[in-house]
Amino acid sequence: MNKKKVVKIIKMGASWCGPCKVFAPTFKKASELPEFKDIEFESIDIEEDESGIVEKLGIRTVPTTILFDENDAPIYKVIGNIPFNDFVKIINTALGKEDKNEEFEEEV
Repeated sequence: MNKKKVVKIIKMGASWCGPCKVFAPTFKKASELPEFKDIEFESIDIEEDESGIVEKLGIRTVPTTILFDENDAPIYKVIGNIPFNDFVKIINTALGKEDKNEEFEEEV
């Protein structure tokens, strides 16, 4: 993964999605960590998306979480529900704070 400045993380889900409901507290807890205070965390319901980002990014599976750089370009994508520590590791890896972990990586 290229190390770029992560400025925004968007979680896409749906109200009917069980894994989305399970991942929601993980996403919220990560958004409250002091080390990520400069990152914007946003949740989008794919069925209520008025911005068009769901279609633009071709989201077909939820939950899908995407990390964006300062140019609003997607740099990292996580599909599915993952444990809190793994999510934090992914963010830190994207920020260049930890070694690359191939097991969780999917560049976009």
